[in-house]
Amino acid sequence: MSPPASGAPVALSDASCSRRAYLEGEPLAGTAPQAKGWVVLEEPGPWGRDALRDSAIPEAVADWSEKLRSQHPIRTIAARHPSRRRLEPQAPRNIWLAICLPGRQQLRHLQVQDLKEVCSWDLSPLATDELPDIGRPLDQPLEFICTHSARDTCCAVLGRQALARTARAWECSHLGGHRFAATSLILPEGNCFGRLAPDDDRDTSHLRGATHLAPDLQVAEIAVRMRMDLDPSAPLRTARHIATGTAEVRDADGHRWMVRCEQHTTYRPASCQAEPSEAHYWRAVSVEPWKENLSHGH
Repeated sequence: MSPPASGAPVALSDASCSRRAYLEGEPLAGTAPQAKGWVVLEEPGPWGRDALRDSAIPEAVADWSEKLRSQHPIRTIAARHPSRRRLEPQAPRNIWLAICLPGRQQLRHLQVQDLKEVCSWDLSPLATDELPDIGRPLDQPLEFICTHSARDTCCAVLGRQALARTARAWECSHLGGHRFAATSLILPEGNCFGRLAPDDDRDTSHLRGATHLAPDLQVAEIAVRMRMDLDPSAPLRTARHIATGTAEVRDADGHRWMVRCEQHTTYRPASCQAEPSEAHYWRAVSVEPWKENLSHGH
């Protein structure tokens, strides 16, 4: 594997997991964590290795989060903002809820006096991919940048560098993939980015994938975005084509592409403290316009 052309992590030694992954050319595409939605809980910290269990977040809320993830593919992370690091215990906390599915993207926000209020929410709307009618809907996307130092030094150093140049962003707990630091999550799009230097745009070259998709489908969708020069927020719908075993990607105008991906194996450390272990990644090996696209072109 050859190193990417740009976006190299800085200010860390070649022994760090992010630097090694960059030098060895481990691809970004297909590495986003999987979730159709997210809950973000404000907790100014400190965060231990498990930000929900090893912090001031009530144990009942951590239990609720685990149940939520097992019943619905919705993940919960902690967040904080540099301007709100000295909150009193009784101060209101921010909560964001997001659904990231194409055509159903929603982001809602509310403040609570006690995070345990989440345990009494009616979550039945999630069965139809809707959010509970709580708080207020937000029209603008929000970015969360991983700075979880208790999980990995790369996120602490590179995440905080990226955060310093992005006034609206919040820092968040572990998103997965320390070796791609700095990493961030945009809600409600659900796009996850990696190898972010402080001034980098959130463009397709830094896109790890959309979190509602499986890794190979993330790769397929990114391959179409790169081929068609589409930015990460351009609406696409990606699914597995049962008949051919390939990925089918559609744009808002109904154009389709069939993308074939192959899985490869590598050995790399998952974090700075870990020993190298076997891991798998996907690459797109062909991107073909659907034949209907070609006939419409004539």
